[in-house]
Amino acid sequence: MSGMIERDHAPNASTGLLGANFSRRNRQAPTDDGAGTGRWIAIDESGYHGDQLHGRGRYMIMGSVAIDDVEAAAIVDTLRRDAGIQQSATEVKFQKMFTGGGASRRRRFLGELLGPGGPLHDRASVYVIDKHYFVAAKLVSLLLEERFNALGYDIDSNGVGRQLALDLATEGLRALGRDGFDRLIATAVGFFSKKNRTGDQVTVDDFYAVIRESYAYARRRKAPQAKKAAEVLDMLRKTRPEAKEFARERPAKGTPTGEYGLLDDALDPLVTAVPTVILHASICYGGKLQVLADDQRLLTDDKLEVLERGATAVGLVHGLIKGNHLQDLVRGRSVDHPSLQLADLIAGAGRVVARWHDGEDEPAGDDLHIMVAPLVDPQGLLMDEGPEDFARVDSARAKRC
Repeated sequence: MSGMIERDHAPNASTGLLGANFSRRNRQAPTDDGAGTGRWIAIDESGYHGDQLHGRGRYMIMGSVAIDDVEAAAIVDTLRRDAGIQQSATEVKFQKMFTGGGASRRRRFLGELLGPGGPLHDRASVYVIDKHYFVAAKLVSLLLEERFNALGYDIDSNGVGRQLALDLATEGLRALGRDGFDRLIATAVGFFSKKNRTGDQVTVDDFYAVIRESYAYARRRKAPQAKKAAEVLDMLRKTRPEAKEFARERPAKGTPTGEYGLLDDALDPLVTAVPTVILHASICYGGKLQVLADDQRLLTDDKLEVLERGATAVGLVHGLIKGNHLQDLVRGRSVDHPSLQLADLIAGAGRVVARWHDGEDEPAGDDLHIMVAPLVDPQGLLMDEGPEDFARVDSARAKRC
């Protein structure tokens, strides 16, 4: 059929991702700090569903661990033996093996790995994205920042934009009620998501009808918290031109996006998580880093290069690093890399603890929160896309680089 774009199904070594966009930045050989090419950091996520940020759990977590495969293999083997994990299982996975009431013994061994004296102590970090805040922050950055910039005001560098996002995310529930707040978040996700490239799911009119109705509801509420959210919604009511411009600038529906920058992935939290975690690791450990990420379809070769440059640029601009800190950013399969399996355990533990702090009944959260809460940076670097509530818990015990 004419006009159809052929999908590239060519296999690539060391990854299950097919096609030329995933052909270069793959690693199958074990990572090894002893090779002298830079310290290895393994990263993996939990609770990631692309840019579909509504209705699939509130938190996305990225776990990272400063370890190579050579050392990680021995730790994973010991954990398998002590925790009674069958050798027939090709990978150690948190969700499959460490959740539920019957896995408390396994969680105890995991806690010992992360706690004082454990082999992963001071080497693991947890990056938390509160999806409610993430969506609110995108409403501010993609619409309000553009509007204020056109008027000659910078609300990014002075922290005003962040405060507006916090006001909407933290007070919006009180101002709109759960159903109203969910509707606002769901509509914003529907409008900005990649599935809406042609505007056939949520139009600009649909989007602004919900914003207007949300503002009208919030302004009738008497509580001071509702007033804060209403003020942000009032500003958003006036950003229709910016929303139309965003819709016009997006690539056409059939356009491959690997080489077209990040506009089409504006609502994907992985775009924020990867460079932030890399930058944090550089601040913690110094020197040149090599980063191994679990393979994800979003992370094409071109996009990994964009994120690599972005992490360096942000660090230099803000004076957090003095030079290029990243030797290499590659992908791999967790079945080939025990360091990625440890990153999966850290990410999975972070997610259940985040849900536990949010009031959910999580046996794993009961068992692990004392060890996991300290892995979140209390200074907020690892909370750049979410409120500080989770980081504040046990902040006196929290890890500081």
